[in-house]
Amino acid sequence: MTRNPLLQPSADLIVNVDDVGRRIIEPHQFMADTEAFIDVRLPGSVGKASYSFIGPGVSQNADQIVNLAEPHGFNIGAASMPHGVVNNPHMHYTAEVFICTRGRWEMRLGQYGEQTVEIGPNTLFSVPTWIFRGFKNIGDDDGWLLTVLGSDNTGGILWAPQVLEAAASTGLYLSPVGAVLDATAGDLINDTITPIDETRLGELDHYTDAEIAERIVASDRLDWSEAALLSSVLPGHGSAIAPVIGFGLTEDRQQRPPIWTPHGFTVEWLRLEPGASTGLHRIDQNQALFLVEGEWQVTYNRLDNQISRTVTEDTVVSIPGNCWRDLTNTGSAIATCLVVCAGDNRARADWDPWIGNAAAEAGWGRDANGYIAPLDLLGGTPW
Repeated sequence: MTRNPLLQPSADLIVNVDDVGRRIIEPHQFMADTEAFIDVRLPGSVGKASYSFIGPGVSQNADQIVNLAEPHGFNIGAASMPHGVVNNPHMHYTAEVFICTRGRWEMRLGQYGEQTVEIGPNTLFSVPTWIFRGFKNIGDDDGWLLTVLGSDNTGGILWAPQVLEAAASTGLYLSPVGAVLDATAGDLINDTITPIDETRLGELDHYTDAEIAERIVASDRLDWSEAALLSSVLPGHGSAIAPVIGFGLTEDRQQRPPIWTPHGFTVEWLRLEPGASTGLHRIDQNQALFLVEGEWQVTYNRLDNQISRTVTEDTVVSIPGNCWRDLTNTGSAIATCLVVCAGDNRARADWDPWIGNAAAEAGWGRDANGYIAPLDLLGGTPW
């Protein structure tokens, strides 16, 4: 398959068996952290559990466990807590995106939660930076919120003043570097972070209800394309993509994401028909998958070095940039997953030559922008 040499990615990155073992994080490996934040003892907040799958996120627990600490350009974690439990108002400096995959949640914005919205299963909510946010589980069970945070270094978080004051009454404080100090356990409370002055609160950002609503993407706002990957024109490769944040992997020039503002990463839904695979490809960016439904086979590397693992829903998968990969639905029903790619630019795929040649024989190629087009409109040369 011919491609502009200026756009060729760097040399193949080959992962070994041990690396694959680190990069596939299954539910039995999830480590709940119930001491991640300063508000864990407040009435109504006992029972919060936080998870750090890729990167440390914004945890304030010096003893937290991170499944995969390797920098990806983003952090992936999760929150789970019983019905009625509250996560208190705090502010982020980089993007924070919530994806509800189970339960129902009331998302609260503002110092005292003045604005509220509800999200349910398979709904994404991108919370603006520099605004207080919190949330409450209003569902029937513990629920599940997947989180994606922008950048490797998130800058930590800023708590609403009343939260720090209430936490101090339970013996919890923050050190100058943002770590939780416990006076009841004998930690020295000499130098601590003090609440932000009330007069500075007006410098934080504010959004209208309509602006917030635009940052919520439920299933009725998804624009699915069954011609979003070059491989989709071939038998056995039935796939569909719905961009959510940024343009991601799609090679369908007609697709537009509901959220296009820079986040430092892109997010999209990927769907595979039973028995279908994406086909072997690679991208420059680090990538992570959260398998929402179905049974998947994840394959790393090209034929001579291929390593495959079969995994099921609720698994987190990390794939480094420039590593060849193939995703296959090995189940009997449609499989869906969330795909996160580092950076705000499109993740342009480099396809295995077999895919490119087979697509060309079927009359399809990619234009100079990397979008799928009829070959006879491309001068007869697949890009």
